[in-house]
Amino acid sequence: MYTFLSRWTMASNRDDLWDALEALLATDDPMVWWPSVQVTAYDGNTMRLRAASGLGYAVTFTLSELDVARPDQMTFVATGDLRGSGVVTFVDLGTGRSAMDIDWRVATDRRWMQRTGWLLRPVFTLGHHLVMRRGERHFARWLASH
Repeated sequence: MYTFLSRWTMASNRDDLWDALEALLATDDPMVWWPSVQVTAYDGNTMRLRAASGLGYAVTFTLSELDVARPDQMTFVATGDLRGSGVVTFVDLGTGRSAMDIDWRVATDRRWMQRTGWLLRPVFTLGHHLVMRRGERHFARWLASH
């Protein structure tokens, strides 16, 4: 099991951040801003994703059971190459800034990742952090332009 904790700080107040996320979730591609993550299918409830680590491997997984509790939290379940759950907590930082605290707890279900996890765990952890850093940077740019 992997526990990944990330904080994305945005130059947007929490209500504007929620408005942007809800608008994205109403489109065919809610992750249009994130080049490392591709939406391969989305029906408004279930989202199939492919995430490229930048380290020579990618994972494919599905997010479902999305529960949105504006303005505080969003939760979801992951299945596929990654199995587990995620919680995104939205924090008002004042002065027009907010944060998304992302708590992602998953296990790998790809056979090669399970067999090599004892050795490659640091690589998988680095891959996650690279994807998330890119995500934060690209989402901040997307928010600033919309």
